[in-house]
Amino acid sequence: MKKLSTILLIFFFCVGFAEAAPVGSPVSLLEKGQWDFAIEGGYISRRPMETSANANYEASIIHGYHSRSYGLSDRLMITGRAGGTQGYIYDESAAGTEDKTSLGGGLGLGLQLKGIIFRNKDTGLEWDAGGQYLYMRSHHKSSGKANADWYEWQFSTCLARAIGRFKPYAGVKFSSVDLEYDDGKGNTTSYDEDESVGPFIGTDIYFGQEKDVVVYLEGAFLIGDEFYGGLKYKF
Repeated sequence: MKKLSTILLIFFFCVGFAEAAPVGSPVSLLEKGQWDFAIEGGYISRRPMETSANANYEASIIHGYHSRSYGLSDRLMITGRAGGTQGYIYDESAAGTEDKTSLGGGLGLGLQLKGIIFRNKDTGLEWDAGGQYLYMRSHHKSSGKANADWYEWQFSTCLARAIGRFKPYAGVKFSSVDLEYDDGKGNTTSYDEDESVGPFIGTDIYFGQEKDVVVYLEGAFLIGDEFYGGLKYKF
């Protein structure tokens, strides 16, 4: 009962904090055959986008996911995500004005593969790398036919080291985004993000005697800032 109360308390803390998908915990979180499930949320802040004729657009995405990860080996982990999204497009084409378009709520899906490149048992230092694909579809609230499709590829690498019940990590992430928007009236617009590279930092915080309850916080600083939070339970 005490353990369940702790899990619920951490869960409500994370839902309150959560605001696209994180790089996430180092691969060493799971051993071969282990699972974890998580509830997580994220916020992409004003990511610059452009069309073939105009570079004065920005996109923001808020979403929440349920994810499940599985240890394919002690050095390789796969994660699937499914959840909901809410998006906005900001048009700053006219000087001194801003037109905000809601993309409405929709579906978010993701698939990630991460592997350990190097691990030093003496120092506890780990180096891993991974890639993930994200797809988000939002329906425009003013028309049932209008929708937006967000396609994103991410590749990352990071270093991590456990310090007591904390495992901070830091690395570099590459991201490429394509956004297709249809207003439901026969008008389709394609937005692209210039391939962006930037740093990210995060930490896992372990709870419980078996350290099987994990809170994680992460921030990425590319062209637009990204912030994430979540709660994992591994078994």
